[in-house]
Amino acid sequence: GNPDAKWETAITRNIGFDGAFFNNRLEVILDLWEKDTRDLLFIAPVTQTAGPRASAPSVNIGRMRNRGIDIQIIGRGKIAGQVGYEATLNGGFVNNEIAELPSPFWITYINPGFRGIQPIRNQVGRSISAFFGYQTLGLFQSQEEVNSAPTQQGAAPGRFRFADIDGNGRIDPNDRTYLGSPVPKFTGGFNMTLTYKGFDFSAYTNVVLGAKVYNVSKWFTDFFPSFQGAAISSRVKDSWTPQNPNATLPIFEAVSNFSTNTQSNSYYVEPGGYLRLQNVSVGYT
Repeated sequence: GNPDAKWETAITRNIGFDGAFFNNRLEVILDLWEKDTRDLLFIAPVTQTAGPRASAPSVNIGRMRNRGIDIQIIGRGKIAGQVGYEATLNGGFVNNEIAELPSPFWITYINPGFRGIQPIRNQVGRSISAFFGYQTLGLFQSQEEVNSAPTQQGAAPGRFRFADIDGNGRIDPNDRTYLGSPVPKFTGGFNMTLTYKGFDFSAYTNVVLGAKVYNVSKWFTDFFPSFQGAAISSRVKDSWTPQNPNATLPIFEAVSNFSTNTQSNSYYVEPGGYLRLQNVSVGYT
């Protein structure tokens, strides 16, 4: 335990504007806000020399900042005769950032790994649970390309080619980089209600933009040695071969190494945004 640990503290600031116009047929609500959370609690790892009965202490070592703009617009009135409507549009922009951590200013151990792959790094200046790994530059197309590229363990035609971020002529852990955030930049919704005499119709649509997802299911479906006998994706029929050089899927082979399926990389990162019709209802009263 840690007798010096204390509760996290959060400071919230906001400024808002509410307005009604045209005899309340139009309403506008606008909020600008910031939430600064300090003394975030993390469970600090302990060394093996502490013994198997040692309890990992919780320590106050982090700070996170969220900033955003929320807006809601409501319009209501009559379309014609007895047909009434009310339309509500709402949305929010958010920026999530880890503002403070102790040296080395990043943490990986609080997030679960998968089959030895650690796709998440919580790092100062990035969002919580940001994706981290090697940036792929496509697939090696020939042995000549492999020979002329920065040194990369396991490199061969049809396998991933990683970016040499630090420019030192070899691919190593220092070339890992930020790959995206699961935190949406924008979330919103639109609700439309129509009324006519005793009937009413309502539909709600929501949208998420700017988020990324780490599709780890590809580890099973796109690489033969990962889990032989699993539900292999039909996409592997379009894997790279010398006769299919424009493929985006790596070569389908019984090899597992640095350049195939053992490293976190941008191949797994996909857009996570969506537009969804969530609810439709018809009623009579």
